[in-house]
Amino acid sequence: MASAAAGPTTNSPLHFDYTYFVQLLSFLLLVWILKKFAWTPIMNMMEKRRQGIENNLAQAEQERKEAERIRLEYQQEMRQARQQAQEIIEKATKSSELRAEEIILEARKETEKLKQSALADIGRERDRAIADVKAQVADMSVAVAEKIIRHKLDITGQEALIEQFIQEVGDRPC
Repeated sequence: MASAAAGPTTNSPLHFDYTYFVQLLSFLLLVWILKKFAWTPIMNMMEKRRQGIENNLAQAEQERKEAERIRLEYQQEMRQARQQAQEIIEKATKSSELRAEEIILEARKETEKLKQSALADIGRERDRAIADVKAQVADMSVAVAEKIIRHKLDITGQEALIEQFIQEVGDRPC
């Protein structure tokens, strides 16, 4: 009887304890509250974080590809610049070689002109000198003839006169 006064016994198979039901109901209520107010915001926050990381990775990959493209363009431009510089150098070299050949050719032509002009001047001066000598010889011949006629000398006198004439001619500049 004492056990009846103490309350229902927990060892009895017919006895139903409502605390398990209340605990189960409390747990389910707690899960629903956590899902409603904590789980969904946490999952939303985690999803936003995951999307942010994916976006950052995609952007980093895109920037890496862009950097690679720019690097390849830069290398191509450098190759083209080197090639253009080489072409310019080759053009300048060929141009300077052609100009040097032209200058040498012009110098040779000018030298040949000067040589021809000098030879022509020398020829004219020679011709003039010959003409002057001929004129002097003619003048002297006339002078000798005059002297010979004036004096009408004999042969020995004529020979002396010719010798004198030859000495006079030898003393004159040509």
